Amino acid sequence: MENKILVVYIGVAGIRSEDIEQFVTKLSKRITPETFQGEIIFIPTQSIDTKIDCINPKYITEPELIKKHTEMMKNLQEQLRYQSELLKNDKDE
Repeated sequence: MENKILVVYIGVAGIRSEDIEQFVTKLSKRITPETFQGEIIFIPTQSIDTKIDCINPKYITEPELIKKHTEMMKNLQEQLRYQSELLKNDKDE
């Protein structure tokens, strides 16, 4: 059985940059399901909204879905890099 991937975008707008890491860590511990089998990726975003996307590789067999999944993972990596840079820049200021 393929494990699912949950991507949790955590809105951190309005939170001091030095408090973001602690906030994300605390929130991630509260929302991680005990029985979940898979990977959970937490990404802080400069918004007030928090959203969750679920990627289930088991159902990705059609070429179009594989392409969509690949694009989603690429976007996820870009978003993670971008948000990491924002956090790093905020800390350096």
